[in-house]
Amino acid sequence: MRRASIALLLVPFALAACGGGGGSKSQQAQLSPVAYVKSSARKTAQTASEHVAIKGSATVAGSLVTLTGNGDFDNRARQGSMHVDFSAGGLGGSIEEVTSGTTVYLRSPLLTGGLPKGKTWLKVDLQKVGASKGIDLSALGTQDPGRTLAHLQALADVTKLGDESIAGTDTTHYRGRVDLSKVPQAEKFKALANATYGPYDVWIGKDDGYVRRLQAAASGRNGNGHGTVTFSDFGKAVSVSVPPASDTVDATNLIPFFRHG
Repeated sequence: MRRASIALLLVPFALAACGGGGGSKSQQAQLSPVAYVKSSARKTAQTASEHVAIKGSATVAGSLVTLTGNGDFDNRARQGSMHVDFSAGGLGGSIEEVTSGTTVYLRSPLLTGGLPKGKTWLKVDLQKVGASKGIDLSALGTQDPGRTLAHLQALADVTKLGDESIAGTDTTHYRGRVDLSKVPQAEKFKALANATYGPYDVWIGKDDGYVRRLQAAASGRNGNGHGTVTFSDFGKAVSVSVPPASDTVDATNLIPFFRHG
């Protein structure tokens, strides 16, 4: 049970291991694949908000974790909320996640029994989790769609694979690799976790130039994972309720960040 619970808490970290205009059909024709993907990533990251759907799996500390989820994010406020259905170490259920800046709040029936009376949310400060290892986890974009999109600015060797439909939207599929030397903290994270990364797959809307889907995989000392993030409903109104301190328990120091075993 303890190992499965730890795997659940680390799911947002494992799946992370997803300026200017751009994105028109004319620009797609004029720019190289790598320049076009970067331009579209900037455009998408600058939207006020988006709906996010995730699907993925990871092996963390020997436990298999699978999940699907949906949520909405306010990019300007750096806040979001998501509902996730999961299976972890033989256990299944659902979890609610709220993010605010570098802080993640988690609520689930699996966790409720271990909380003090009157408390319903676990709170994890990602910046503090990484601080003991000299890593700014927030810079890696583990819970922030805008920062995840920003990492596409480090893509290299991008190739165009063809046209595909994503949820009824015509898109163009690209594949490239991230140059970790251009991602803040990424080289340190890679060394600490003994991580290796697969290619990034990116699907961009043919009519609007928004990034519609990201797919990536990674493996490391404590496990491996792959995930897919799909974006839609750009710019719609988003309302996020951050749990009050009276309802939360700070679990930041309980996360065994990159611990062996």
